[in-house]
Amino acid sequence: MKISQVLNPIYVGEFHLDKKHDRNHINISYNSELDNILLTSLKGRVYLFSSDGVIKKIGGSASKGGIKSTISFYTNSMTGSPGKPRFILHLLIRDELMKGKICKVHMITSPNVSSLVNGLTEQKEISIAAFKEMEDLCKKNYFDIMKRYPDWNFQENNIDYPSNYSLEHVRYHEQRLKNK
Repeated sequence: MKISQVLNPIYVGEFHLDKKHDRNHINISYNSELDNILLTSLKGRVYLFSSDGVIKKIGGSASKGGIKSTISFYTNSMTGSPGKPRFILHLLIRDELMKGKICKVHMITSPNVSSLVNGLTEQKEISIAAFKEMEDLCKKNYFDIMKRYPDWNFQENNIDYPSNYSLEHVRYHEQRLKNK
């Protein structure tokens, strides 16, 4: 499915190879037309990674720091203690860029809604970012059209991550533990 088929996506930025960093292979150039308020908004968001206009990954987040924070988990996943999905997606984006493909990030947001939420000792009205519901709807829409999920939504497609990158992830953590 093409990103051009998505209703009102917000263009966030374009990934590029990062030759300045010694471990991370990719970085992002943010859309200069977006202000920092939108890039750091606490609204829930669905993000879409595309390669040459084809949607490769649908994800969702309500992380503090907005879409900038969400994307930093991918661009910085060759440092620290990265989880397997982000580590591998970093390498897949790198591979696409090395093939000369254009990899972009778009997002979809919805307004936060107020709802009564039950706590241990009180009930309180709070603002909720329903990102998971948005993400599920986007994945369902994609599946309804394509009869499968995007290529990089490995778990949803019930397929294994590329074995060479799974092994690289294990080796990364083994080396990291040795260096402690």
